[in-house]
Amino acid sequence: MESPFVVIGMHRSGTSLVSRILDKSGILMGRDLQTDHESKFFIELNKWIYQNAGADWARPKALEELIDYEPARKQVEEYLRIRIASSSSKKFSGRNLKNGLFDMDCKWGWKDPRNGPSLPIWKEIWPEMKVIHVVRHGVDVAASLHSRSIKNWNDDENRFKKWIKLYKWKKSNSPIRKGQRAATLSHALEFWAEQMDVENKVLDTCENILQIRYEDLLTEPEDIVKKIWNYIDKEVDEKLLREIGEMVDHSRAYAYKQNQELVEFAEKNQTALGRFGYSA
Repeated sequence: MESPFVVIGMHRSGTSLVSRILDKSGILMGRDLQTDHESKFFIELNKWIYQNAGADWARPKALEELIDYEPARKQVEEYLRIRIASSSSKKFSGRNLKNGLFDMDCKWGWKDPRNGPSLPIWKEIWPEMKVIHVVRHGVDVAASLHSRSIKNWNDDENRFKKWIKLYKWKKSNSPIRKGQRAATLSHALEFWAEQMDVENKVLDTCENILQIRYEDLLTEPEDIVKKIWNYIDKEVDEKLLREIGEMVDHSRAYAYKQNQELVEFAEKNQTALGRFGYSA
């Protein structure tokens, strides 16, 4: 049985790029990948874990309540083991395996920003799993989340205006949108800090973690890819190294510095950034 490589990290932190690099480097990251390189099979399971904690993708701290309550955590782990061992896991592996993913005989893993907060549960199932932690400057993360939030809000608001007339005489069971965590830059940065806190607390209990700064991967791709290869025990492949280098957009490193408003925002939030080794 091969234990998985698991990519964790805050949303919009570069985990998709790292997952693609792993895929190209011989790690099966799933046959059921979305455009963000996340396995639909494991997304479904992580969402189910979050639901049992009363958590949401944008409010990860609630996972601690589930993890700290052993009776509920053990039941969640039991269900996950059943699903992982079932034929439904073929969605991920593309193979009919007697014991599902417990019979994986190749290097494999998955990426999901929810992995960090839920990691203690996954570690109970695969104690020997290896973890790659991707971090990125909080202002770049907040700006990316905020931009996406605005776009989604415009779409949701347009949809709301179309259906609100239908609910004039009856109640709606669906909100316009579930939560506004990234509706402002400040709240988006608070979200980044919350998830970073949760991830760091979880990782304090783990050993043999590879941490990657997204900015280093963009500015020094060869060095960082070699570190990844050393971690996954892959020999250096110069041709593949050049191919991966072409995937990298160097301009995305500290992109916030190209926007004066974001520079000023970073300066106002130096304390929060400094807690995680970043500066304005």
